[in-house]
Amino acid sequence: MLRFAYSTINWGDTCDLPLTFAEIQQAGWKATELFAHTLDWLGTPSHLKTVMNGLIPATLFGSVDLPVSERQRTVHQHRIEFAAELGAEDYGLVGGGRLRQRAPSASDIHDLAHLCESLASYGATMGVTVAYHPHTGCTVETEAEIDALMNETQALTLCLDVSHIAVVGEDPVSHLRKYRTRLGYVHLKDWTAGAFTELGRGTLGIDFPAILRELEAQHFNKWVVVEQSRSDVSPLRSAQTNADYLRGIGYSIA
Repeated sequence: MLRFAYSTINWGDTCDLPLTFAEIQQAGWKATELFAHTLDWLGTPSHLKTVMNGLIPATLFGSVDLPVSERQRTVHQHRIEFAAELGAEDYGLVGGGRLRQRAPSASDIHDLAHLCESLASYGATMGVTVAYHPHTGCTVETEAEIDALMNETQALTLCLDVSHIAVVGEDPVSHLRKYRTRLGYVHLKDWTAGAFTELGRGTLGIDFPAILRELEAQHFNKWVVVEQSRSDVSPLRSAQTNADYLRGIGYSIA
């Protein structure tokens, strides 16, 4: 059975956390990804567990940048420690910046890989899987760039986002098959008219039933996170719409 979680991203990185968690639960979700909140905003793990009121902490997420600095390595190590104490299974990374006028150089990939691999190795000592998220506008977007990153790492896994794969003209199901042995967790969202939208409302033809069937065929037992980056309605309404969509195609989010 697939395990679903819902990201806090649509509420903002300095959101009212008790309200955010309450609305995620109100929409029917039982687990969450904590997206890009600083540790000073989250507070202590013990306090946060109380505020979450039974909501499962599935994953945490943060961003990296190039050039690599020891400061950001230390920050992410502290965030991984926090994830471990909170009980989250995964820690996602997105970034370095991408210069629009050129593809990433071999040096860009190497530096990103070195940072991510060091964090993945650190996470492994604490039982936290570290996953890099290929993302439009970041150093790694395409299959070829994913290959280059994976070829320079071993402990690092992937957080594949089906919408970002589709936006660059590639096939999410093929990616899930190709990288199945390096798959840490998955992001689901849809895309239409130059913006992200609720599941099933997009214009790219993303086949969510086929994606979920592929994960089931793999006996995928890690997190499938619905990450509604933005919406034209309230975050609560989007969370309810996404929950209804998954239930409508035969999946339980509980």
